[in-house]
Amino acid sequence: MIKSNKIRQLLALFVIVASISLVAAIAVKIYLGRGTAELLRKLPKNIEVSLQKIHFTETREGIKKWDLVAEKAEYDKRRDVTHLTGVRLVVAGNSTSGEITLTAPAAEYHNNSKDVIMDGQIEARSASGMVFTTSNVKYIASRSLITTSDRVRFADGKLTLEGVGMEYRPETRNLKILSKVTADIMPGAVK
Repeated sequence: MIKSNKIRQLLALFVIVASISLVAAIAVKIYLGRGTAELLRKLPKNIEVSLQKIHFTETREGIKKWDLVAEKAEYDKRRDVTHLTGVRLVVAGNSTSGEITLTAPAAEYHNNSKDVIMDGQIEARSASGMVFTTSNVKYIASRSLITTSDRVRFADGKLTLEGVGMEYRPETRNLKILSKVTADIMPGAVK
């Protein structure tokens, strides 16, 4: 038969273990809470929201115009601009040219106009095989126009163009190189 003294000792041991466990759980929760608060304080003062892996889609009259995907987005409420990193913009083209995909390390999405300004080593590829590279691109959403004032290299099939400044309309495949244009046409390209 168990003596009442032993029962008291077991109950006291149980109360002590439970109390230590409770104190440890509270300490861990407080410690982890400080880490979260410190992360939140590290955001710049002008940034309202910071998100990972975002995806915007623009449609007009039921037709998809573009998709914008980024690894990270930070919303600046004061300027109504979203700063993006690890950016991919897919702009709809026509049935012949297909869509064009632009990639860049960074961009700004202007929430009001829906324009996208991409910066860094930009590469654009179309489903039909067209490629261009430049260091700065602006996609003007209202006009479905891709522009740059920087140096650009454009290649499509056996045609290669280089120059400064460009306007490109994905829907019509109309391309205009604005200045200092050089062109290379591979043999057999023109019949």
